[in-house]
Amino acid sequence: MFDLNPLNLPDAQMQQILMLAVSAVLGFIIGYISRQRTIRELEGELASTERAVDDCHRESVVVVTTEDSETMVLNRIRTRAGELNFTRIGMASAAEADDLKAIVGVGPFLEKKLHAIGIYTFRQIASFNKEDVDKVNDIIEFFPGRIERDDWVGQASQLASKK
Repeated sequence: MFDLNPLNLPDAQMQQILMLAVSAVLGFIIGYISRQRTIRELEGELASTERAVDDCHRESVVVVTTEDSETMVLNRIRTRAGELNFTRIGMASAAEADDLKAIVGVGPFLEKKLHAIGIYTFRQIASFNKEDVDKVNDIIEFFPGRIERDDWVGQASQLASKK
């Protein structure tokens, strides 16, 4: 009755070649757009990585001479000291250092950590605001909220006024 075989049409081969050409062009266009998007994403990642490398180069280099974990922790903390706002809390040196262990909650190693970031006096701790407390807490890798619970700022204010 009816013969519906598309290959029996007189221009069947031409239609197949045309469909093949159209699919090839569409595949090329889709591939090109996809590749360009991937390139843009990789360039963005490269730029952020280059910024991170530049930040690392700008940080002071601290050489670890011993493999002891305390020294490694102190060196890691020392590299982040620049994150604090010393113009607001004040500068101090080791020569004018107070005994920070007088603050309840500050032990010998914690005092070393504070010295590593440039905190030497009760006056500096008494000058902390909420941001400073959070930043110091993060830098010295201390328990979150512990500085506030132990009221370092209040204790330091009292100790500084007695001095």
